[in-house]
Amino acid sequence: MTTISPSTLPKEIHDFVVNLPPSSVAVTAVSGLFVLLGLFAFQLISASDKSLRGVPELKGYPLLGAAHYYLQDGMPSLLGRLIAVGNKGISFARVGHNILVSVHGPELVKEVHAFTDDIASREGGVGRMSWSPFWTLRRLIGNSLFNRVGPEITGHRNAFIREFNSTKSNQDKFSTISKVAKEHAEFLVGNAASADVDDIRYSADNFAIGLWGETLYANPEHHRDGKVLSLSEHIITLAGDPWPSVWYSIGLLFRLVTPGEPTRSESKIQAEVGEVVKNNLIKLEEYERLNPEAPPKTIRSLSMATGGGRHGPLSRPAAEFTNLNLFGGHHSIGLNVTWAFIELNKHPEYLAKLRAEVDGSDLDDFNTVNSKMPYLNAVIMEINRLHPTVHATLRVMNKERTVGNEGVVLQPGMLIYLSYLHLHTSPEYWGPTAGEFDPQRFLGGYDKDKPFMAFGYGPRNCVSYTPHPRTHSRVPGDKNPDTNMLFSPSGRWDTSSPSSRPSCTLRRLLKCMMWMSRNGTMR
Repeated sequence: MTTISPSTLPKEIHDFVVNLPPSSVAVTAVSGLFVLLGLFAFQLISASDKSLRGVPELKGYPLLGAAHYYLQDGMPSLLGRLIAVGNKGISFARVGHNILVSVHGPELVKEVHAFTDDIASREGGVGRMSWSPFWTLRRLIGNSLFNRVGPEITGHRNAFIREFNSTKSNQDKFSTISKVAKEHAEFLVGNAASADVDDIRYSADNFAIGLWGETLYANPEHHRDGKVLSLSEHIITLAGDPWPSVWYSIGLLFRLVTPGEPTRSESKIQAEVGEVVKNNLIKLEEYERLNPEAPPKTIRSLSMATGGGRHGPLSRPAAEFTNLNLFGGHHSIGLNVTWAFIELNKHPEYLAKLRAEVDGSDLDDFNTVNSKMPYLNAVIMEINRLHPTVHATLRVMNKERTVGNEGVVLQPGMLIYLSYLHLHTSPEYWGPTAGEFDPQRFLGGYDKDKPFMAFGYGPRNCVSYTPHPRTHSRVPGDKNPDTNMLFSPSGRWDTSSPSSRPSCTLRRLLKCMMWMSRNGTMR
């Protein structure tokens, strides 16, 4: 009897099927389908004891559960349906043999966010790698602090905090940010009193890509050919699309892929990412050679803070951040700027108030832009409430835990989705005008009983987010009295990470918007 090893299985199956007569091919195909359904049913039955007693369930079809919502319309649609049936802040659905739990009550969300990585992590074990989008992301861009766990994370997280969330560090970047903002604003406006922009999101994203290129690598051309934006969009689409996870799970079932390793198409994307990063590092080395006395660029500072040298190869955390930043750093900035344009254009009364503050402020003074523009702060906060860059995030249970006053038991393997968008826009928490844009909500602080988690919560919140002293307490463990920035977004997927795509403070990046306003773009 011939033994077929997992490594030779695909070729053996191919040769076997090719040599069968047509009728046998049909019989084999039908038999294979029944085997697949049998395995699926067995897994479903084995998971049937993981029901959440007393928790509302979104019903679906036999065997498939609510998978059709997920596969046809995507996760947002499925989460919306789950939230609609979970009137006590929690509900669940079966998606195949998986139990997907929507946690959308503020206190329950905080409980889950407080779990350490050994209790609930982004990825879970190997058996869950086909269902967490973070596994897809890892296969596309490689490892990063975004998915790493363990004691060393604390030190690396602190290095990122020092680089992206301290007054001194951000003040050092201020002149670069001002230069890039002015260049992009003047490009849009030109010599005209106003500007017609075909795709403001594209322009805003390219502004952010150019900003990152300059501050990280001394590469102001980072955005020029559109390659970075195109590659970034492709990565995000794949990470959020359910079908790559489905096909990968089938590959795992039949041992067609090695757990955790990318597919052929994913490997090609990894190679493209590597090529972009390589070109950026060439620019960095050239800048360092021509400017030996200049202060280190941001990526070099991160490298030095995490074990790297003043020259030469980057440290592992810094090198991994170059991949992560490629797809993540600019989206939060671009989306926030885009939504600010949209909402301010729809509400001329708020635009007039912002213009008045802009016209009365010295935009070339760091301290003014950083801490003396309350209406701009309020606009940014409201944009992130109504249009959070991260709508939801995921945790995979690794250990059993009980949550809530009613003692709901979350068991290992359950997928826990936390919806920020619901918390931010529900009339239950924000009143009857919850769906309307109104910066007045954040002037002079806001009611801390209203849930606001645009930058995560708990031990893995955004490293670039320091709550405003009038609205929140300081970030736990932050001993630097100068970290008084209002906040900064750090990426599209999960801003509650230890280092997920930190970015410069948004209030200063929106200087681009203020500059355009002053030059008459937003009329």
